[in-house]
Amino acid sequence: MPYRAVVFLAILATLQPVIGTFSSGTRATAADLPAFPRVPPTEPAEAEKSFEVLHGFRMELIAAEPHVASPVDLAYDEDGRAYVVEMRDYPYPEEKNAEPTEFPGKVRMLVDTDGDGRLDRSTIFADSLAWPTSVACWKGGVFVAAAPDIWYFKDTDGDGRADIRRKVFTGFGRYNVQAIMNNLRWGLDNRLYGAAAGNGGTVRHAERPGDPPVSLARRDFVIDPVSERLEATSGGERFGNSFDDWGNRFVCNIRNPVQHVVLEQRYLARNPLLVVPRTIHDCAESGDQLRVFRLSPPEPWRLFRAQRWAVEGAALPRSELIGAGYWTSSSGVTIYRGGAYPPEFLGNAFIGEVAGNLVHRQVLTRDGVTFRSERADADTEFVRSRDNWFRPRAAWSGGGFIGLRRRGSLRPSRPS
Repeated sequence: MPYRAVVFLAILATLQPVIGTFSSGTRATAADLPAFPRVPPTEPAEAEKSFEVLHGFRMELIAAEPHVASPVDLAYDEDGRAYVVEMRDYPYPEEKNAEPTEFPGKVRMLVDTDGDGRLDRSTIFADSLAWPTSVACWKGGVFVAAAPDIWYFKDTDGDGRADIRRKVFTGFGRYNVQAIMNNLRWGLDNRLYGAAAGNGGTVRHAERPGDPPVSLARRDFVIDPVSERLEATSGGERFGNSFDDWGNRFVCNIRNPVQHVVLEQRYLARNPLLVVPRTIHDCAESGDQLRVFRLSPPEPWRLFRAQRWAVEGAALPRSELIGAGYWTSSSGVTIYRGGAYPPEFLGNAFIGEVAGNLVHRQVLTRDGVTFRSERADADTEFVRSRDNWFRPRAAWSGGGFIGLRRRGSLRPSRPS
């Protein structure tokens, strides 16, 4: 019987016009710049062939368009139904901190009707969302993060579409579309944790105006779903939210793939006079120190941008000045806690690197009160694709982790 515990989806990173300044000081316009060739997508039927996967794992297609489009998160309920968030508005942002005016985001419910391992029935569970990023199942429904709000949706009449639609919290920041709240994940304390990311916000309960607002500047948040109380907790990094078997929480930032939250806010609150400059520890090498071994060719726009920044003498990390080869784009970290993989994978950290079209693996070891982690696979990666449209995000999902792929969902499975 094959081992199965992981799902891969992906999200398109659409090319944005590059506007810069010539060495003469003249401002460049879009018409002055080279026309970058568009990178065509790989059709779902051919997607499996684009992957190289280590240790006997293989990729299996489980869903594709038109059943799903632009997915960014997925959660399974107790009946095996998959709830997928479609962030169809990325990367076209609203004005910074503006109230949303476009609502193309959706939550789809995908079901495998014949037991063949493929999700073959798709219904729109909820729609009219702006910047939706995450979903978590609760009491027959789902919480959905869609800045500036967190919603609760539930289907009570069995038609596959949510008839309960509650805005539970509001006030999350919308300054930067790449730094909005994300990764709703259950902790061992039966509370729902989320990454507030760089945008933070001042959050309040949407239906209880008497509740005090909560500031999330450089902090994450945790929700008690029974009392619907939200409180701030340590964090504030860009992305990710995962736990090990002992409740240790791990996050990631753009160039920081594995970070341990050493001190939670509830402990620091006991002594408000204590100055703690940092509550997060970098377990792994990061940025310019961590190589990536991609199979896909770097996009022409990315190479051009790196060359331009280098010529201009931009004060940026080396990883941004060479176009490819070093870690730049952490997009989720998962500590594997399932039982479907062989024992040597238990407790490993899996990280999506969207710019490199790959999934990276690290081995965590104890280091005093925190951890250190090292590359598990020398001079290669656990999963890598030749397809530039593969934009993986590692996040907990049942027995393993998920990633995000624009034109289909794929699952690595390991033969016994």
